[in-house]
Amino acid sequence: MNSFHPSDNGGTGGPAAFDAASPSLTEAIVSSSITIQSDSTALVVENDPKSAEILRLLLETEGFRVITVASGEEALEIARRIPLSLITLDVNLPGMDGWKFLLKLQDSLGLASAPVIIIDGLTDMGMALSRGAAAVLEKPLQPAELQTSLALLGLRADRPQTRTILVVEDEETVNQDTLDGGPKQGCGRGEWA
Repeated sequence: MNSFHPSDNGGTGGPAAFDAASPSLTEAIVSSSITIQSDSTALVVENDPKSAEILRLLLETEGFRVITVASGEEALEIARRIPLSLITLDVNLPGMDGWKFLLKLQDSLGLASAPVIIIDGLTDMGMALSRGAAAVLEKPLQPAELQTSLALLGLRADRPQTRTILVVEDEETVNQDTLDGGPKQGCGRGEWA
């Protein structure tokens, strides 16, 4: 799956750069919305680069296209321009914190349709739910908890996932039997049942 990091548009710091976006960067994000619109787009609002990267990888595994931002202001701008299926939110953000973001999201007609999962260390679950969050998960995030929340919100298909593995080996031929249990007894070097 493709992901979009605002720092990829003209930033010099790469995906790990989470400096506050300038207005021109926000305009670049909005102008690229045509290329990232999807029925399953998730917005990760997280100012810690490592946490944002983990969330991005987990959500891409679940089939989402992922946009990551580090501030509530950026998140609101994207939510106004791009149809979202999910928002994950860290409450402790610079500038507009997560609580203000939730209030502004609720005040904006049509923006509150994407469920918001708060992912934070010590958050009052009752307060989070009363302010519009659909779920609350604690840091450090456990992948199984995220998967459960996505399933409860109807955002995770209960289907077996097919994974493709590329094995590069110059000595022996590798096939599915090899991956399942190793070479069969009686086979010589380079021969697999």
